[in-house]
Amino acid sequence: MERKSNIFWGAILIVLGFLFLGTNLDWFELNWTFRKIAQFWPIMLILAGVAAFLSHKKSIYNATSALLIAFAIPLGIFTCVDDGVKDIKDEISDGINIDIDDFDDDEDDYSSNSDTTKGDRNKQYFAVEMTPEVKEATLKLGGGAAEFDLEESPNRLFEATTLLNFKTGYTLEEETIDGTKVINFSMKDKKAKDFNFGEDNNINNDVLLKLSTAPVWNIDMGIGAGELDFDFTNYKVKKLDIETGVASVDIKLGDKQDRVDVDIESGVASVKIKVPESIGCEIKMDGALNAKDFDNFEKIKGGVWQTKGFDKTTKKIYLNVDSGLSSLKVDRY
Repeated sequence: MERKSNIFWGAILIVLGFLFLGTNLDWFELNWTFRKIAQFWPIMLILAGVAAFLSHKKSIYNATSALLIAFAIPLGIFTCVDDGVKDIKDEISDGINIDIDDFDDDEDDYSSNSDTTKGDRNKQYFAVEMTPEVKEATLKLGGGAAEFDLEESPNRLFEATTLLNFKTGYTLEEETIDGTKVINFSMKDKKAKDFNFGEDNNINNDVLLKLSTAPVWNIDMGIGAGELDFDFTNYKVKKLDIETGVASVDIKLGDKQDRVDVDIESGVASVKIKVPESIGCEIKMDGALNAKDFDNFEKIKGGVWQTKGFDKTTKKIYLNVDSGLSSLKVDRY
């Protein structure tokens, strides 16, 4: 029986070694993403059963079975978490349906901030004028359950149109600190208290932001349950901080700055980030049970990935991610 066991495991090692060797030498191409490998965790339980069957001991407890089960359990948990993140993203996408027609009113008619009624929701409009001395700006965005979209503003530094249920509303504060224009745009309830992320189960809220592409931007975003889709291709974003709860985040970065620092702190979220191929990118990720999919990145050390030739590139993007049960996908375009 012991000889049969040795033959079985010897064959398994030969097959695995051949697959890895063929991939390394480009004999054939296999997609060895961790997410796809983790889906085969039940095979480890099957092999653990085979090992117990072939063991010369009259017991299910043996070193081989124990090792296989030890690997199968975390992979199984990882797969369940990854599927859960996908389900949450689908539910968010199904539950939020933005109607662009609701934002089509001519906002140039507004000379100041406004608050009106649009159907069964409250419509607000905010604006901050662009002045020649503004070279750098900071946007602090806070919000709960909503869909957030971004467009370019041709005339103003900042514009926002919100369609919210009557339980919530936004406030806008602006100031200039050391030559930097600071815009604080946050969701409040009727009593003007800070909106508590995650407590509002109604996600029938839409927020359309418009930013000028002229200044250098520092953006600090904190959102709860919702969906965020921002294309920063034409923006000079120097610093981007994102804090999310149960959310779907889709970010596209540009190449307008020599250095871009991105910090992401997420709970159960689906985060997709696109970075230009012409820019070097480094990813540092902390947190357990996260689904990772990094396109054309090399693992440098534990928790650190870089694009090829990162040190030689003149423009760089640094991604620092701290998450619990999230899915992070980084693509190059």
